[in-house]
Amino acid sequence: MTDYKFFSFIFIGDTHGFLDDFKKQKEIIEQVKPDFVLSEQLQDKILDSEQKYNNIIRTKFISDMTKFEEVKDLILLCQKLKIKLIGMDLFNFGFDTRMQEIVNGLKQATKEDEKLFESILKKRQDKHKDVISKYQKLSDKPIIIILGSWHLRDDSEIIKKLNNYLVVYPCKDGELILEPTSGKIDYCEKIKK
Repeated sequence: MTDYKFFSFIFIGDTHGFLDDFKKQKEIIEQVKPDFVLSEQLQDKILDSEQKYNNIIRTKFISDMTKFEEVKDLILLCQKLKIKLIGMDLFNFGFDTRMQEIVNGLKQATKEDEKLFESILKKRQDKHKDVISKYQKLSDKPIIIILGSWHLRDDSEIIKKLNNYLVVYPCKDGELILEPTSGKIDYCEKIKK
């Protein structure tokens, strides 16, 4: 079993629903008992009080791009363990209605849309870095960061810029899984000191 306490950051790859991501998230959160869990799926929501937890559970609304059911288990776990759950992305991931339709396969992207996607991705990555930097200063414990697996590629800006982290990611034959796949799925680990 990995000793998590020696890392500043523990990244957990999220498949956005095509695997049971929560099982691995729960295992690590319960072992680490961090002060903060940062989550891409929570977007701009900050759950740092019992009242905020109760409000989001009552309204059951995250955004047009993330359904409450997708993050319900994570919210309930962090509430129970009294861990602050921090969204680390833009509301609706920065996508307006047209972009949401493209992401959801309802419209075809134009060349201009593709440029806009790149611009939005840059803003999202900047937001990720800003939130990580802010919360790193607020805790002596490792910070758990739940990000889409795509953001955990070796050439990802976050992965290249930070140090002293562990990445736990869904894999098949040692390769990072980025899309639905069949067969045996494992979780691999990658360390950077």
